[in-house]
Amino acid sequence: MAKLAGRKVRVQLGTTDVAGAMSDAITINREPIDATDKDDAGIRQYLAELGTFSMSMSCSGHLDGSVLLVAANSPTIGTHAMTFVITGLGTYAGDFCITSFEASGEEGADTARFSASFESSGTVTFTAA
Repeated sequence: MAKLAGRKVRVQLGTTDVAGAMSDAITINREPIDATDKDDAGIRQYLAELGTFSMSMSCSGHLDGSVLLVAANSPTIGTHAMTFVITGLGTYAGDFCITSFEASGEEGADTARFSASFESSGTVTFTAA
């Protein structure tokens, strides 16, 4: 498989790229169900079915625009339709909760920065490119 440019990996809020993002990441969480008992001679055993499936996304970069900031300031724990796009490979889409948002700035010739984390709520679908 050919290498892929990092700019082809994007977190989107709705259908809009998170503005100013320089780094986007996704983690697929697959928690198994531990079924080990005393008859397994100390060797861990998992059930064939999955215990919990979830996804985490994060992005960070230059603080640009207010869409993400407005969503993060909501006083309730709502979810937002979000997608994680890997151009040429596919798209993950579902509802995600903003679990953290940080804005920072330094004196001098640097832009204001942000970082944000998101956790899935409900089904996440994958559509191949």
